Amino acid sequence: MKNIYIVFDKLHSNEAGGLVSAYASLIQLLKDDYTIKVISIINSNLTRHDMFSDCKIINISKHDFFPRMEIISDSLKSFKLFLLLKELFKLLCYFCYIPISRIKMRNMFSSDDIIIVSSPAAGMFMSSKNRFILEIHTKFEYFWGTNKLGRLQSKLMSKPELAIFRTKADALKAENMLNSTYIYNFFDDSYLKESKSIGQKNRENKIIFVGRLVKSKNLPKLLDCAKLLKEKVSDFCLDIYGTGPLHDEIDNMIRDYNLTDNVHLCGFTKDKNIYDEYAIQWITSDFEGFGLVIIEAKANGVPTISTNWGDGVFEVIHDKKDGFVENTVEDIVNRTVELMNDKDLLINISNNALSNFDEYSKENAYLRWKEILSDFEGELE
Repeated sequence: MKNIYIVFDKLHSNEAGGLVSAYASLIQLLKDDYTIKVISIINSNLTRHDMFSDCKIINISKHDFFPRMEIISDSLKSFKLFLLLKELFKLLCYFCYIPISRIKMRNMFSSDDIIIVSSPAAGMFMSSKNRFILEIHTKFEYFWGTNKLGRLQSKLMSKPELAIFRTKADALKAENMLNSTYIYNFFDDSYLKESKSIGQKNRENKIIFVGRLVKSKNLPKLLDCAKLLKEKVSDFCLDIYGTGPLHDEIDNMIRDYNLTDNVHLCGFTKDKNIYDEYAIQWITSDFEGFGLVIIEAKANGVPTISTNWGDGVFEVIHDKKDGFVENTVEDIVNRTVELMNDKDLLINISNNALSNFDEYSKENAYLRWKEILSDFEGELE
C-alpha cells in the first residue's frame, strides 16, 4: 500500500480540539487503503497517541519549542517577565527551525508518497521540493486576513499542490491564489445509539456546548447568554464540555454570574452519545472553519444555535430549518426560549437536523477523499 504522511507543526493530545479528532477520523476512513504515518515537526513528546493507535508517529525535532500565544499575551498583561521571555524564546526557535526542517523534509519522502499538511503553520516547515496537499481547518480569513500570525505563516509556507478547505465559500475565496477545493468535515455515526431522545423529558431545557476553552470560542458571550436565559427560564441547564487555558476564568465567571446551579464545567469527553441528553447546542465562536460539533449534534438530532462565525456557517446550518444563526445575546436567548416553549417546533427542527446529517456521513466523505487522492496520485505519476 502507498504511504500517506499527515504533517502537524506539533501533534497535540486528545483534548486539543477538533483538529486532532478530525484526523483521527480521517485515518480510520483511509487506513484500509493506505499506510498512514503521522509527522510532528516539533517534538510532541508522544510516540503513541490513543486516537492514532494504528499509526507510527515521527518527531522531526528532538525538542519541544512550541510557543503558546495565549501565554505571551497574558504575560504581557500581567508583567510576568520571566514567563514572557521563555515563550518569546520558544517563538524564536519555532521560526528559526524552518530552514532546518525544510532540509530534513526535502529528502524524507519517496516520489509516490502522499503528504497531507494540516495547516499553513505546518506548511512553513515543508520544503518547496515537497508536493503536498494543504488542509485549512479554520476559516479563510485566519491565514489570509487580519490575523498577523496567520498571515505570516501563510506567507512563509511552501506552496501546496492542492489546498482543501472545509467549506465551499472559503475554497472560492482562495481560488485566485491556490488550487483550491473543499471537503466537509464528516462524522462516523455507526457507534451511536440507534434511537434518539428527540422530544423526550431527559432533554428538557438542557443545552450543550462542546469545544476548547479558548478565546476564539467567545465563552464570555456564552455565559452572557446563560445569564440572560436564567431571567426567562430559571431551571435551564448548560453543560460545557472541553478543556483549555480559559478554564479558571470561565469557572470564576460562572460564580460571579451566580450560575453555579445552571452552568457546569464537565471536562473533556470522547463520548459522542452525550449529545442525546440535550435539546439544543450553543456555539458563540468568533470564527470557525466548519464546526465539527454541529454535525456531531446533527447525528444525534440536536439542532445548533450559532453565531455567524464565517460564510460557511450557512453550509452546515440551514437557518430556521435544522438550526439557527443568530449573532446577539438577545437573539440567541430569544430563539432558545422559543424552542423551549414550543415542543412541536423543537421536535421538527431536531428531526430536520437528524435527517440532514447524511450530507456529512462517513460514506460521502470516503468517496470524496478517494476522488481527490486518485487525482493527486495521477499527477504524481
